[in-house]
Amino acid sequence: MTIRHRITLLVILMLVALSAIGGYAVLQTRNSAANVRQVTQGVVPSALASADLVSQLKDVQLAMMTLVYAPDANMVSQAQDLLKSKEASLQAALDVQAKAAQGQAQTGLVSQARESLANYFNAVNDTAKMKADGKNDLAQAYLFANVAQYRDELEGIVETLRIEKNRQKDAAIDDLNSALATTTTAIGAATGAAIVVLLLISALLYRQITSPLSRMQVEMSEIAASQDFTRRVPVGRMDEIGHSIVAFNGMIEKIQQSSLQLKQKTADIQAMLQNMQQGILTVVEGVVVHPEYSAYLEAIFET
Repeated sequence: MTIRHRITLLVILMLVALSAIGGYAVLQTRNSAANVRQVTQGVVPSALASADLVSQLKDVQLAMMTLVYAPDANMVSQAQDLLKSKEASLQAALDVQAKAAQGQAQTGLVSQARESLANYFNAVNDTAKMKADGKNDLAQAYLFANVAQYRDELEGIVETLRIEKNRQKDAAIDDLNSALATTTTAIGAATGAAIVVLLLISALLYRQITSPLSRMQVEMSEIAASQDFTRRVPVGRMDEIGHSIVAFNGMIEKIQQSSLQLKQKTADIQAMLQNMQQGILTVVEGVVVHPEYSAYLEAIFET
Protein backbone atom coordinates (compact mmCIF):
# COMPACT_ATOMS: atom_id res chain seq x y z
CA MET A 1 0.00 0.00 0.00
CA THR A 2 1.43 3.36 -1.01
CA ILE A 3 1.78 6.35 1.31
CA ARG A 4 -0.96 8.14 -0.59
CA HIS A 5 -3.27 5.20 0.01
CA ARG A 6 -2.36 5.14 3.70
CA ILE A 7 -3.08 8.86 4.06
CA THR A 8 -6.36 8.45 2.17
CA LEU A 9 -7.30 5.58 4.48
CA LEU A 10 -6.48 7.70 7.53
CA VAL A 11 -8.65 10.53 6.23
CA ILE A 12 -11.50 8.10 5.51
CA LEU A 13 -11.21 6.65 9.02
CA MET A 14 -11.32 10.15 10.49
CA LEU A 15 -14.42 11.00 8.47
CA VAL A 16 -16.10 7.73 9.44
CA ALA A 17 -15.30 8.29 13.13
CA LEU A 18 -16.55 11.87 13.06
CA SER A 19 -19.67 10.86 11.13
CA ALA A 20 -20.43 8.05 13.58
CA ILE A 21 -19.95 10.30 16.60
CA GLY A 22 -21.97 13.09 15.00
CA GLY A 23 -24.76 10.72 13.99
CA TYR A 24 -24.93 9.24 17.47
CA ALA A 25 -24.96 12.74 18.99
CA VAL A 26 -27.77 13.84 16.67
CA LEU A 27 -29.81 10.70 17.42
CA GLN A 28 -29.38 11.09 21.16
CA THR A 29 -30.16 14.80 20.92
CA ARG A 30 -33.43 14.04 19.16
CA ASN A 31 -34.33 11.42 21.74
CA SER A 32 -33.45 13.80 24.55
CA ALA A 33 -35.50 16.56 22.95
CA ALA A 34 -38.49 14.21 22.69
CA ASN A 35 -38.08 13.20 26.34
CA VAL A 36 -37.74 16.84 27.42
CA ARG A 37 -40.84 17.73 25.43
CA GLN A 38 -42.75 14.87 27.04
CA VAL A 39 -41.69 15.97 30.52
CA THR A 40 -42.25 19.70 30.03
CA GLN A 41 -45.47 19.44 28.04
CA GLY A 42 -47.00 16.33 29.60
CA VAL A 43 -45.74 15.15 32.95
CA VAL A 44 -45.01 18.49 34.63
CA PRO A 45 -48.26 20.24 33.56
CA SER A 46 -50.22 17.17 34.62
CA ALA A 47 -48.56 17.22 38.06
CA LEU A 48 -49.30 20.94 38.42
CA ALA A 49 -52.91 20.38 37.35
CA SER A 50 -53.32 17.67 40.00
CA ALA A 51 -52.20 20.18 42.61
CA ASP A 52 -54.81 22.64 41.30
CA LEU A 53 -57.53 20.07 41.99
CA VAL A 54 -56.91 20.45 45.72
CA SER A 55 -57.32 24.22 45.59
CA GLN A 56 -60.46 23.89 43.45
CA LEU A 57 -61.99 21.62 46.07
CA LYS A 58 -61.26 24.28 48.69
CA ASP A 59 -63.13 26.78 46.52
CA VAL A 60 -66.10 24.41 46.33
CA GLN A 61 -66.09 24.11 50.12
CA LEU A 62 -66.13 27.91 50.51
CA ALA A 63 -68.96 28.21 47.98
CA MET A 64 -70.96 25.61 49.94
CA MET A 65 -70.46 27.51 53.18
CA THR A 66 -71.64 30.68 51.44
CA LEU A 67 -74.70 28.89 50.10
CA VAL A 68 -75.71 27.32 53.41
CA TYR A 69 -75.27 30.49 55.44
CA ALA A 70 -76.54 32.92 52.77
CA PRO A 71 -78.97 35.47 54.32
CA ASP A 72 -81.11 35.92 51.21
CA ALA A 73 -82.18 34.17 48.00
CA ASN A 74 -79.94 36.33 45.83
CA MET A 75 -76.76 35.09 47.51
CA VAL A 76 -78.07 31.55 47.37
CA SER A 77 -78.53 31.86 43.61
CA GLN A 78 -75.05 33.29 43.18
CA ALA A 79 -73.58 30.49 45.26
CA GLN A 80 -75.44 27.88 43.17
CA ASP A 81 -74.08 29.38 39.95
CA LEU A 82 -70.57 29.36 41.38
CA LEU A 83 -70.94 25.72 42.41
CA LYS A 84 -72.06 24.73 38.90
CA SER A 85 -69.04 26.53 37.47
CA LYS A 86 -66.71 24.78 39.93
CA GLU A 87 -68.25 21.40 39.08
CA ALA A 88 -67.63 21.96 35.36
CA SER A 89 -64.08 23.10 36.13
CA LEU A 90 -63.39 20.00 38.22
CA GLN A 91 -64.82 17.74 35.51
CA ALA A 92 -62.53 19.37 32.93
CA ALA A 93 -59.53 18.99 35.24
CA LEU A 94 -60.29 15.29 35.68
CA ASP A 95 -60.56 14.94 31.89
CA VAL A 96 -57.04 16.38 31.62
CA GLN A 97 -55.81 13.95 34.26
CA ALA A 98 -57.46 11.04 32.42
CA LYS A 99 -55.67 11.91 29.18
CA ALA A 100 -52.30 12.27 30.92
CA ALA A 101 -52.76 9.19 33.14
CA GLN A 102 -49.95 6.65 32.90
CA GLY A 103 -50.35 3.21 34.36
CA GLN A 104 -53.24 1.45 36.04
CA ALA A 105 -52.71 3.29 39.33
CA GLN A 106 -53.32 6.75 37.86
CA THR A 107 -56.17 5.53 35.66
CA GLY A 108 -57.86 3.94 38.66
CA LEU A 109 -57.41 7.06 40.78
CA VAL A 110 -58.99 9.23 38.07
CA SER A 111 -61.96 6.85 37.82
CA GLN A 112 -62.42 6.92 41.59
CA ALA A 113 -62.18 10.72 41.56
CA ARG A 114 -64.91 10.93 38.91
CA GLU A 115 -67.21 8.70 40.92
CA SER A 116 -66.48 10.53 44.16
CA LEU A 117 -66.97 13.90 42.44
CA ALA A 118 -70.40 12.81 41.20
CA ASN A 119 -71.42 11.70 44.72
CA TYR A 120 -70.02 14.90 46.18
CA PHE A 121 -72.01 17.20 43.93
CA ASN A 122 -75.15 15.12 44.33
CA ALA A 123 -74.88 15.84 48.04
CA VAL A 124 -74.12 19.49 47.27
CA ASN A 125 -77.23 19.76 45.08
CA ASP A 126 -79.34 18.13 47.78
CA THR A 127 -78.05 20.65 50.29
CA ALA A 128 -78.71 23.54 47.89
CA LYS A 129 -82.28 22.26 47.39
CA MET A 130 -82.83 22.15 51.12
CA LYS A 131 -81.57 25.68 51.44
CA ALA A 132 -83.82 26.84 48.61
CA ASP A 133 -86.80 25.20 50.37
CA GLY A 134 -86.02 27.18 53.51
CA LYS A 135 -84.79 24.17 55.48
CA ASN A 136 -81.75 25.95 56.83
CA ASP A 137 -81.09 23.72 59.82
CA LEU A 138 -81.44 20.56 57.76
CA ALA A 139 -79.17 22.01 55.08
CA GLN A 140 -76.50 22.82 57.68
CA ALA A 141 -76.76 19.37 59.19
CA TYR A 142 -76.56 17.72 55.77
CA LEU A 143 -73.52 19.88 54.95
CA PHE A 144 -71.53 18.66 57.95
CA ALA A 145 -72.68 15.10 57.56
CA ASN A 146 -73.02 13.77 54.00
CA VAL A 147 -71.35 16.61 52.07
CA ALA A 148 -68.32 16.65 54.38
CA GLN A 149 -67.98 12.87 54.05
CA TYR A 150 -67.93 12.95 50.24
CA ARG A 151 -65.62 15.99 50.31
CA ASP A 152 -63.10 14.21 52.54
CA GLU A 153 -63.26 11.13 50.33
CA LEU A 154 -62.67 13.20 47.18
CA GLU A 155 -59.87 15.19 48.77
CA GLY A 156 -58.14 11.94 49.78
CA ILE A 157 -58.35 10.58 46.23
CA VAL A 158 -57.15 13.87 44.73
CA GLU A 159 -54.26 14.05 47.21
CA THR A 160 -53.23 10.49 46.36
CA LEU A 161 -53.41 11.37 42.66
CA ARG A 162 -51.27 14.45 43.27
CA ILE A 163 -48.64 12.37 45.09
CA GLU A 164 -48.63 9.83 42.25
CA LYS A 165 -48.25 12.59 39.66
CA ASN A 166 -45.36 14.16 41.58
CA ARG A 167 -43.69 10.76 41.86
CA GLN A 168 -44.08 10.30 38.12
CA LYS A 169 -42.69 13.80 37.49
CA ASP A 170 -39.64 13.16 39.70
CA ALA A 171 -39.03 9.79 38.06
CA ALA A 172 -39.31 11.31 34.57
CA ILE A 173 -36.87 14.08 35.45
CA ASP A 174 -34.44 11.56 36.96
CA ASP A 175 -34.68 9.39 33.84
CA LEU A 176 -34.10 12.45 31.69
CA ASN A 177 -31.02 13.48 33.66
CA SER A 178 -29.73 9.91 33.58
CA ALA A 179 -30.22 9.72 29.80
CA LEU A 180 -28.44 13.03 29.29
CA ALA A 181 -25.55 11.90 31.50
CA THR A 182 -25.33 8.58 29.65
CA THR A 183 -25.35 10.35 26.29
CA THR A 184 -22.64 12.76 27.39
CA THR A 185 -20.50 9.93 28.75
CA ALA A 186 -20.99 7.82 25.62
CA ILE A 187 -20.11 10.68 23.28
CA GLY A 188 -17.08 11.58 25.38
CA ALA A 189 -15.89 7.97 25.50
CA ALA A 190 -16.44 7.46 21.76
CA THR A 191 -14.62 10.70 20.97
CA GLY A 192 -11.72 9.77 23.23
CA ALA A 193 -11.47 6.28 21.74
CA ALA A 194 -11.58 7.69 18.20
CA ILE A 195 -8.85 10.20 19.03
CA VAL A 196 -6.63 7.49 20.56
CA VAL A 197 -7.10 5.17 17.55
CA LEU A 198 -6.44 7.96 15.06
CA LEU A 199 -3.35 9.06 17.00
CA LEU A 200 -2.01 5.49 16.98
CA ILE A 201 -2.65 5.16 13.25
CA SER A 202 -1.07 8.58 12.63
CA ALA A 203 1.99 7.65 14.71
CA LEU A 204 2.36 4.36 12.84
CA LEU A 205 2.01 6.12 9.50
CA TYR A 206 4.51 8.80 10.56
CA ARG A 207 6.97 6.10 11.60
CA GLN A 208 6.54 4.24 8.32
CA ILE A 209 7.28 7.46 6.43
CA THR A 210 10.09 8.92 8.50
CA SER A 211 12.04 5.73 9.29
CA PRO A 212 12.95 4.92 5.64
CA LEU A 213 13.72 8.57 4.99
CA SER A 214 16.00 8.70 8.02
CA ARG A 215 17.82 5.55 6.90
CA MET A 216 18.18 6.94 3.40
CA GLN A 217 19.56 10.20 4.78
CA VAL A 218 22.11 8.34 6.90
CA GLU A 219 23.20 6.20 3.94
CA MET A 220 23.50 9.25 1.71
CA SER A 221 25.61 11.07 4.28
CA GLU A 222 27.91 8.06 4.71
CA ILE A 223 28.27 7.62 0.96
CA ALA A 224 29.04 11.31 0.53
CA ALA A 225 31.61 11.21 3.34
CA SER A 226 33.32 7.96 2.29
CA GLN A 227 33.01 8.43 -1.48
CA ASP A 228 32.22 4.71 -1.58
CA PHE A 229 29.90 4.54 -4.55
CA THR A 230 29.60 0.77 -4.32
CA ARG A 231 27.19 1.06 -1.39
CA ARG A 232 23.44 0.99 -1.94
CA VAL A 233 20.48 1.99 0.21
CA PRO A 234 18.35 -1.10 0.94
CA VAL A 235 14.84 -1.03 -0.55
CA GLY A 236 12.33 -2.26 2.01
CA ARG A 237 9.12 -1.62 0.09
CA MET A 238 7.93 -0.41 -3.27
CA ASP A 239 5.92 2.71 -2.40
CA GLU A 240 6.81 6.36 -3.03
CA ILE A 241 9.77 6.15 -0.65
CA GLY A 242 10.87 2.83 -2.13
CA HIS A 243 10.81 4.31 -5.64
CA SER A 244 12.83 7.28 -4.36
CA ILE A 245 15.42 4.89 -2.90
CA VAL A 246 15.56 2.97 -6.19
CA ALA A 247 16.10 6.24 -8.05
CA PHE A 248 18.82 7.25 -5.59
CA ASN A 249 20.56 3.88 -5.99
CA GLY A 250 20.35 4.31 -9.75
CA MET A 251 21.99 7.73 -9.45
CA ILE A 252 24.75 6.27 -7.25
CA GLU A 253 25.31 3.54 -9.83
CA LYS A 254 25.71 6.10 -12.60
CA ILE A 255 28.09 8.11 -10.44
CA GLN A 256 30.03 4.92 -9.80
CA GLN A 257 30.24 4.19 -13.53
CA SER A 258 31.27 7.76 -14.31
CA SER A 259 33.89 7.62 -11.56
CA LEU A 260 35.33 4.38 -12.96
CA GLN A 261 35.42 5.84 -16.47
CA LEU A 262 37.11 8.96 -15.16
CA LYS A 263 39.70 6.90 -13.31
CA GLN A 264 40.28 4.80 -16.42
CA LYS A 265 40.72 7.89 -18.66
CA THR A 266 43.03 9.47 -16.15
CA ALA A 267 45.15 6.33 -16.03
CA ASP A 268 45.26 6.18 -19.84
CA ILE A 269 46.41 9.80 -20.11
CA GLN A 270 49.03 9.30 -17.43
CA ALA A 271 50.33 6.18 -19.20
CA MET A 272 50.47 7.98 -22.52
CA LEU A 273 52.28 10.96 -21.06
CA GLN A 274 54.81 8.70 -19.36
CA ASN A 275 55.54 6.88 -22.64
CA MET A 276 56.11 10.05 -24.68
CA GLN A 277 59.74 10.57 -25.62
CA GLN A 278 59.22 14.28 -26.06
CA GLY A 279 56.87 16.97 -24.78
CA ILE A 280 53.31 17.38 -25.83
CA LEU A 281 53.83 20.51 -27.89
CA THR A 282 56.17 23.41 -28.49
CA VAL A 283 55.04 26.92 -29.17
CA VAL A 284 57.35 28.77 -31.59
CA GLU A 285 57.50 32.42 -32.51
CA GLY A 286 54.13 33.88 -33.42
CA VAL A 287 52.35 31.67 -30.82
CA VAL A 288 52.14 28.73 -33.25
CA VAL A 289 52.41 25.03 -32.33
CA HIS A 290 55.37 23.34 -33.98
CA PRO A 291 54.07 20.83 -36.58
CA GLU A 292 56.37 18.17 -35.25
CA TYR A 293 54.24 17.74 -32.12
CA SER A 294 50.78 18.09 -33.60
CA ALA A 295 50.26 14.33 -33.80
CA TYR A 296 50.74 13.90 -30.04
CA LEU A 297 48.36 16.80 -29.33
CA GLU A 298 45.67 15.34 -31.59
CA ALA A 299 45.96 11.95 -29.90
CA ILE A 300 45.43 13.58 -26.48
CA PHE A 301 42.48 15.61 -27.68
CA GLU A 302 40.88 12.54 -29.20
CA THR A 303 41.32 10.68 -25.90
